[in-house]
Amino acid sequence: MTFSRALRHLVVFQLKLGADALRDLLMSPLSIVVFLIDAVRKPSLENSLYVQLMLVGRRSDRFINLFDEYKDQGHHTMDEAIETLERIAADASESVDAAKDPWKRDSER
Repeated sequence: MTFSRALRHLVVFQLKLGADALRDLLMSPLSIVVFLIDAVRKPSLENSLYVQLMLVGRRSDRFINLFDEYKDQGHHTMDEAIETLERIAADASESVDAAKDPWKRDSER
């Protein structure tokens, strides 16, 4: 594995860890609030805000895909979002380079 590839893996993993930590930071107090609301409302299981929050947590876990458990399983993951951003950045960089050097564009045709 090349250094640049290893560095990319490290950066992606750090982004995923940050997303996971942010999700946990938001979910913790939110879970207490929805539990208390459910305690007052006493909804059926399918109408429980707490259960719905757990489902959101499960979906966000699949999206973050921290340990690549959901790779190639048909779930949209953070990995795909990062790859899309990388492609957009690479295309934009190529466009900027081509705009700066019009002679290069002509010679590549």
